Amino acid sequence: SEGFQQIQGWVEAACQKLADYGSLEDCLERSGIHWQISQSPHVVAGVRMRAQLDLNSRRLTIYAGALDELQTEHRPRKILERVILSHEVFHLLCPQCPAPYQEASAHWFAAVVTDLAEFPGSWDLNLE
Repeated sequence: SEGFQQIQGWVEAACQKLADYGSLEDCLERSGIHWQISQSPHVVAGVRMRAQLDLNSRRLTIYAGALDELQTEHRPRKILERVILSHEVFHLLCPQCPAPYQEASAHWFAAVVTDLAEFPGSWDLNLE
């Protein structure tokens, strides 16, 4: 489908851009983004957040509570951290990705970068 091709194109573009950096951390550092894992609540007004990328304050916050929630025997915390980090790096690398494709592309990019066998976009479905 056209949507699938769009997503594939954005993921390839992001992978090419990431290749200019040594790592996800290098990309964030060279982009002037400070990142941290926060103990702040990740559910605000009923909305669940995994992470928040604020380009104005140049901060990326990953919520520990979200990691706790997603962690399973087959999904160790270290992998979750990498997946969420790469998801947010996608948004940093491809801010012009059209809204309808942003989240799916970021999830797919995260799966590619971390060598994940599953689509991380489906994790939220299992929490309902």
